[in-house]
Amino acid sequence: MSGTGIVKHEALTDDTKRYRYVSLSQFLSLVESKQTYVTSIRHWQDTWEAPAHQLPAEREDGKLEYPLWTIAEDMVAQSWSLHPESDALWRVYSSQKEGLVIQTSVKRFDLMKDIRYGLLAPVVYFENLLEGLRQIAGDEQYSGPFQGAFLKRRAFEYEAEVRLVTLNDERCLGKRYQDCIRISVALDPVEFIEGITVDPRSSDWYVETLQRYCARVGFKVTPTKSELYSAGVFESTGVRIRWTPVEREED
Repeated sequence: MSGTGIVKHEALTDDTKRYRYVSLSQFLSLVESKQTYVTSIRHWQDTWEAPAHQLPAEREDGKLEYPLWTIAEDMVAQSWSLHPESDALWRVYSSQKEGLVIQTSVKRFDLMKDIRYGLLAPVVYFENLLEGLRQIAGDEQYSGPFQGAFLKRRAFEYEAEVRLVTLNDERCLGKRYQDCIRISVALDPVEFIEGITVDPRSSDWYVETLQRYCARVGFKVTPTKSELYSAGVFESTGVRIRWTPVEREED
């Protein structure tokens, strides 16, 4: 991994679509402040984040020594998904039934000018940590300071996660922030967002309100309600049953 700006893993093309499940407050914050954010992975809910950096070193006398500090302390990231529609993700990120999915393309991550150096890549899911470490070490696309942030246990595979990872330092963000739990990054949402989908359980009046709001602030895309739970199997699929008469055989 070399160069500057956000480096993309070769598994991602410029036109690859990415989806982020957000609450209404997160969406409004992005639109009104024209800022997104990256957060410290050590403060995420999964206690196994960056697992390789939590392993002890074995001394000559056989004693285990845990590190007092690792580069994972400075890793900040933002999570996206390959799934445009997921019942599990709606329930996790939209508990009040007012959440949204924002859609964008890989090429639009270049609009995050505040990030001078980072990596956008799929998460590698593992059943066995040693196998996961070998897999990620064998892919040179993950080499560099961010490598440890792209391993996650298979129990989370339903997220189909793609991460944007950078470091809280001068090279990556232009300066070092004293508090890296949440770092703001300038971003024009109208340029960045290509589609908006609203929770399938939301009320019609809520969707209409969002549509009016998005039109007023300048979006060229119109929020649409997810049809995940819509009724009417035939209307959605066009699949039908055709009965074929069968002649009965005489005894």
